[in-house]
Amino acid sequence: MRKHWVTAVVMVALALVVTVPAWAQTCKVQTPLAGGTGTGTAEKKVQAATLKSQAVNKFEVDVSGAGAGVIYVVMVSTDTASPFHFTPVGAFLTNSLGAGEFDLKNSAITCNIQRVKVVSFSGAANTVSGNFNNPLNDDPPEVQNEIQLEVQNEVQNVIENEIQLEPQPNNIAPNP
Repeated sequence: MRKHWVTAVVMVALALVVTVPAWAQTCKVQTPLAGGTGTGTAEKKVQAATLKSQAVNKFEVDVSGAGAGVIYVVMVSTDTASPFHFTPVGAFLTNSLGAGEFDLKNSAITCNIQRVKVVSFSGAANTVSGNFNNPLNDDPPEVQNEIQLEVQNEVQNVIENEIQLEPQPNNIAPNP
């Protein structure tokens, strides 16, 4: 009976190793923002809860060099082409160095956001924008491989610990 239980644990662990990338990072993309004044980045990230971390659902915008004390409106679009389908989702005020940030948490559209515009509230030419179809590559393949290897090692350790806990049969020959 224990052998079946250990086999079941091994199969579940193996299934987790194979599927970890699919549910651990449902949606994580970062894109550069550029335009008239300033630069920045926008990031959308939705990640399911795991044993080691809580669920994440956030959209972030960070800008710098965008003018001191300027109010910016953050607008997003789920459409990849139309210039008219932008929806305002919030605003922020830059500090004295021209840097500012905006966070949107637990939005239903986070993974569907395709384009971002950060527009000066005054209507001035201070606009930066980005497109998630041209993302930043912040996790090179070797980092992704290292993460996968760590997960596989962790699962292997769990399997080995379970096998060690299984009682071993006595190898004593019966007396005739």
